[in-house]
Amino acid sequence: MPACHLYVLPLFNEDIAKVGISVDPLARVRAFSTRYYECFDLERSLLLGFDSVAEARRRETALHRQLRPWNAPAPLTVARIAGGGTEWYRGALPLLQAETADDAARGHPAWLPAGDWWRSRLQAEQALLYEWAEACLRDVASDQALSPEAWSPIVDVLDAWPALALPVEAALPRAMARRYRAYREAWRVELRDCGACQRMAKGRRR
Repeated sequence: MPACHLYVLPLFNEDIAKVGISVDPLARVRAFSTRYYECFDLERSLLLGFDSVAEARRRETALHRQLRPWNAPAPLTVARIAGGGTEWYRGALPLLQAETADDAARGHPAWLPAGDWWRSRLQAEQALLYEWAEACLRDVASDQALSPEAWSPIVDVLDAWPALALPVEAALPRAMARRYRAYREAWRVELRDCGACQRMAKGRRR
């Protein structure tokens, strides 16, 4: 198992990507956004494994020097508290794909693209997710509704699974799986109703 990873994280719908290193890319990406799976296009992300942090840092430094012409301001959608304000690059993804492919050819573990790595990493947390979900409902009666404020951080965590095409309900205690299924169904109904209202409004304007 690699001691450290170099990551390339493209944003959705933008030609800009974050380049950095981390011993735990999942913890790192969560620091950028609680809904990181909507911020970053993880299916297009790139990951390289290195035997040590020092080795990963040397490769990162070399890439940052090479990528200076593509340097871009950090996007406003990403928390500045996560750091790395100078490590964003616009229009450099093809070069990064070529560079990481060369590293893979030299024997480094590589996920190019890295969608399966993120799925595997989330699934490795299944036992922790189960315990966390139990703790979230420890003082909640079975017929008690959770407030929107209570749901918000829970949904941020659970939504990562369907966002990456993983079945989350099987990883949850039955009480949480039932609540999450009902919450998401209500959300879908609300979207349908909203769409129907918009269509009706357009019809009236005609």
